[in-house]
Amino acid sequence: RCIMEFKFNSITFQTKTENNIKAQSIEQIQDGEISIYKLKITFDGKQMPGPFKIEWNVPQIDMLGFWSSGSFHQHNISPDWWARKIDSKSASGMPLACIYNKANKNKLSVALSDPATPSRISAGAVEEDGTILMQIELFSKPSLYIDSYEVEIYLDKREINLASTIRDARSYLATKGYECAYIPCGAKAPVYSAWYSFHQNTYPDQIIKECEQAREYGIKTLILDDGWQTDDSSRGYAFCGDWKIATSKIPDMKDFVDKVHALGMKFIIWFSVPFVGFQSENYERFKKMYLGKRIGQGTAVLDPRFKEVREFLVQTYVSYVEKYGWDGLKLDFIDAFELTEESSTDYDKMDTTSLEVGVERLLCEISDKLKEINPEFLIEFRQSYIGPVMAKYGNFFRVGDCPNDPISNRICSLDLRLTSDKIPVHSDMLMWNKDDTVEAVMYQLLAVMFSVPQISVRFDNITSEHKRALKNYLDFWTKHRDTLLDGELEVYGIDADYTHAKAKKDWESVQVLYQSVVAKTDENHTNYIFNSTGNDEIYIESSCGLKCEVYSVYGSKLSEGIIENSLEKIKVPNCGMIKIY
Repeated sequence: RCIMEFKFNSITFQTKTENNIKAQSIEQIQDGEISIYKLKITFDGKQMPGPFKIEWNVPQIDMLGFWSSGSFHQHNISPDWWARKIDSKSASGMPLACIYNKANKNKLSVALSDPATPSRISAGAVEEDGTILMQIELFSKPSLYIDSYEVEIYLDKREINLASTIRDARSYLATKGYECAYIPCGAKAPVYSAWYSFHQNTYPDQIIKECEQAREYGIKTLILDDGWQTDDSSRGYAFCGDWKIATSKIPDMKDFVDKVHALGMKFIIWFSVPFVGFQSENYERFKKMYLGKRIGQGTAVLDPRFKEVREFLVQTYVSYVEKYGWDGLKLDFIDAFELTEESSTDYDKMDTTSLEVGVERLLCEISDKLKEINPEFLIEFRQSYIGPVMAKYGNFFRVGDCPNDPISNRICSLDLRLTSDKIPVHSDMLMWNKDDTVEAVMYQLLAVMFSVPQISVRFDNITSEHKRALKNYLDFWTKHRDTLLDGELEVYGIDADYTHAKAKKDWESVQVLYQSVVAKTDENHTNYIFNSTGNDEIYIESSCGLKCEVYSVYGSKLSEGIIENSLEKIKVPNCGMIKIY
């Protein structure tokens, strides 16, 4: 039902809710191509509000697709009865959605000033009149008891490159108190992850052997994943929650860490933050302090609204870091913090009734305590807990699991790069079949050129050709890291899951072609263009008279010459590179 209707600049907003509303108002506080509206709601008494919807229609003119950080292979506009949407809360997502056109330019972007309170932004095509129904749903999931609420609605209608629009929206959120954490240099270094290569078989001697080889490729960090805390190797999380070192696998953790450090590498270790498994000793201890259970995974989910829960987790991490000298933590499953019908209602023993406040207090306490021990301490968060709230506490974000899937790794790493501001984005761990072609390996590596690569293969199980190509790639990536990670990122062909992407900084430009499109060079830049199209030739649009050099997948120079035509077809081997300067 329509509660109230407001009209600004030809936009008619309607609000719909079943909550007991005492008063509500909306005012425009900024006009122009970027408009900002402030919504104020006063409830009739303190309550945990249900969904509150704001909706309006816009003509669907020159609007091709829908983009959000959670799009994941779906960049289209769906009908309003199956609308595309992005969900957001403290521990997951970002309240930003964009409508774009074929030229990769923004048509309408919508953001909310509050990324902590659960919300949903959606868009769907209306069959009856050719418009798009835009909806914002506040309090999309139960979260906190309040008697009033304020939020700003940010609307950007500038027809500029979508990447610039997204960066500006992220900058707007930074002004609301969501600035990024300090970024240690270690967050930008290539990683060796033991997950896909070892899974739960975390035996130090074998992993040290991999690290000895990994450092020869410029890899600076080891991440030890799930398995160190349990003798069981059957996957699942039934044995999480006690966090005792499985001495059958790791008889001397300090010795393990010292050997990694002796190689000049950092040591990061995994924890599934919310999980206390049914087989753990601590399961009974926290039985009245759970948000719910995940039966299929064999675990319960802790409730951070209890101070006792937060103290247990923080003290666990602090004591281990102090004892063993770990350089970072991979904190997993933070998006599992969610209220359910099983959630505790023992409010008298909580120090907050708000789940979002409880999550933030936990993350703040973890971050503060660990950075007191080591200001350069590393904290990894994984997709989908990658939003503005999470950027205050973690210092690198990783793409969600997509093993041996270069398409998903490409899409998600570029999506995250657009929304993550200064936070380094890491690829999902890269693994491949030991008998695969060099080109197939390079498709994976080039897919994540604009993020920090995490490698997760056993070096003794890959071919010498794989090793040569990997070494050449990581050497190039390390040399040009500042451009790749901190340069201005441009993306193209969003509707085709990104046909190509480019990063520019100072006098350097690095571009990767994922489809057969024309690569445009940048004037007064040294241009590096990689061919990941599957063909042995690419089209270049450039000034005439520039020098060019063509390189193989292994980095050896194959030819050199001069660009003679403004549009030229040049032979560049599949997964090779051309340098134009």
